Amino acid sequence: MILPLVAALVVSQSNDLPPPAPSAPGPAVVDESTPPPSEPAPAPEPEEPDRRKQTVITASRTERKLEDAVVATEVITRQQIEAIGARDLGQLLQQHPGVELVHTFRGTGLRLQGLDPEYVLVLVDGERVSGRVGTTLDLGRFSLRDVERVEVVKGPAAALYGADAIGGVVNLITRRVQRPLEASVRGLFGTLLEGDVRAHAGAKRGPFEVRVGGGYRTRNPYDWEPSDAATSGAGLQRMDGDLALSYSPDDRSRLWLRSQYNLRNEHAVDLNPSGALLDRRQRQEQFDVSLGGRKQFLQDTHLLVRGHFGLFRDQLLQDQRGSRALDDYSQNITRLYEGVVQADHRLGAHALTGGIELLGERLDSMRLAESPVGRLRGGAFVQDEWDAALSSDAAGPKLKVAPGFRFDLDSQFGGAPSPRLALKLDPSTAVTVRASAGLGFRPPSFQELYLRFANQGIGYIVSGNPKLTAERSAAVNVGVDWRPPVDGWLFSASGFHTRLNNLINITAGGTPDPDNPVTFNYENVARAYTQGVEVNGRFKLPVRSTYLDLAYMLLDARDLTRDRPLEGRSRHRVNAQLSSRYRPLNLEAVVRGSWVSGRPYYLGSAGGFANVLGYGEEREVWSPSYFDLEATVTCKVRNGLEVFVNGYNLLNAGDQQFNPRPPRGVLGGVQWEY
Repeated sequence: MILPLVAALVVSQSNDLPPPAPSAPGPAVVDESTPPPSEPAPAPEPEEPDRRKQTVITASRTERKLEDAVVATEVITRQQIEAIGARDLGQLLQQHPGVELVHTFRGTGLRLQGLDPEYVLVLVDGERVSGRVGTTLDLGRFSLRDVERVEVVKGPAAALYGADAIGGVVNLITRRVQRPLEASVRGLFGTLLEGDVRAHAGAKRGPFEVRVGGGYRTRNPYDWEPSDAATSGAGLQRMDGDLALSYSPDDRSRLWLRSQYNLRNEHAVDLNPSGALLDRRQRQEQFDVSLGGRKQFLQDTHLLVRGHFGLFRDQLLQDQRGSRALDDYSQNITRLYEGVVQADHRLGAHALTGGIELLGERLDSMRLAESPVGRLRGGAFVQDEWDAALSSDAAGPKLKVAPGFRFDLDSQFGGAPSPRLALKLDPSTAVTVRASAGLGFRPPSFQELYLRFANQGIGYIVSGNPKLTAERSAAVNVGVDWRPPVDGWLFSASGFHTRLNNLINITAGGTPDPDNPVTFNYENVARAYTQGVEVNGRFKLPVRSTYLDLAYMLLDARDLTRDRPLEGRSRHRVNAQLSSRYRPLNLEAVVRGSWVSGRPYYLGSAGGFANVLGYGEEREVWSPSYFDLEATVTCKVRNGLEVFVNGYNLLNAGDQQFNPRPPRGVLGGVQWEY
């Protein structure tokens, strides 16, 4: 009975629109001949705020109302984050429509529209995040304690953000102090002895704001195959803290300083092909500090200046039990320097955005032939959002045209143009059509160029290739939203196509051997494309404050060089969410479910390795399809106190080889907010 239920459940999408808030009543006309009523009837309270009116920034790099954004933007609000009970960014996006997570020993990565994590740019308040391990930026590093909302833009975004934004952008917007004094504490405990405690405090006095927060999380390792000594997922210990200061002397000016530190320790057991056991210890430390200011000149001109420094240190120790033959230690330190100057100006029907961005990266590693290595990239970007008049009637059709262009100059790979043209057409108040087309590029990472990595636990070596060239892309996205004349209903559909050239793949020869491990190299050997359609629906059910969201995604991702599907992508994905609030008891429940079809993998003769040319005799293996189900119930007790219970992966979807995610678990906790 539960499987049909999951097929009918969906994840909420940020651009799904709730019923509009009721209009404020106009001034009353008093009739003195009629006695006034003893009590005026209270205005009905809206079930949900109109999300179309909320502010977003990622699609245009400047503030816009969601309904005015030329490029489709999906938003996950703070209220949704708390209702879902997500502990990190990976769990929050686990069942988001059109999103697929990649679980590896490097962490949890993110796919958008079939494109791997290296093609998706993750930002915090518009700033890049350092510390990719391989090509994966682990989503488990991102606590949601200080996040106000998450904005997701799918499709080409290189015209504004440059390299690594071929598949889209995920931007975490942090919270600001809203009251003179505020504080919150949240704690939970559950399966795998997982504990999570987080707290924040903020104050706002005159032009000054200060906010400080911290968190601690721990979890035991887990294992899908208890018959051997190896573990499937690492145990973790995570500590983080942040500090934010701001000064706003008037409504036109603001200065801010933000810093944060994150420490993450992992421990696991690996099994070598020869049967040797290795205890793996990994420590990752991240420190970021940013200083910026924004000033409004006259009424229609804004200037933003921002600087950011990020430091990421990754240490890995592999300790063989009973021997030192396979012991190994490595340390990588990545430094990121970022500076941005951006101006926004309104000129009649045109909203102009332009600026320059400077990005510096440096890697110190024990695994490089020559260390350190670095690169410098400068970019200039400009975009014009033009309100083209199609009719003199205010209720007539509306058209926005947004051409954009960016040129990046890389110290290693030269110049790269990234143009984009985006359109937004509202033929009526019930229909919105959006379309965009653009080019992008991704230079190889330092790991792909230089790194020499030996995984003694499995028995292989990865060697970089300094002769790699940048990957190039061309993408088209088209979508339509329809708001039928039914309260609380919305339908949307979109299609996309992305073509990649000079795709970087891993090539190798032989089979892994603990005495003579196989060496994997990176090469520009492939051409590929991803394309598909995504359909979403939001329905207000007859039960008050109850909504059902449904989504379906069809993906066709193909390696044109090898003439076969790209590895690890599911062709079909169904998402659902059922959310309901029962106000008399202050109860809120959210049930999220998804069905993911089988995914192709290409394994060599020894198994366990993918994306390999000439490595033994490859065979195509399809992972089984799976259902995923998650539920959260929250009760608001009183005076800002809440209790909640979260059950995740309730159908125990996962396995050792293809889907090594945490098994079924239950968490319970409390939250207090002042």
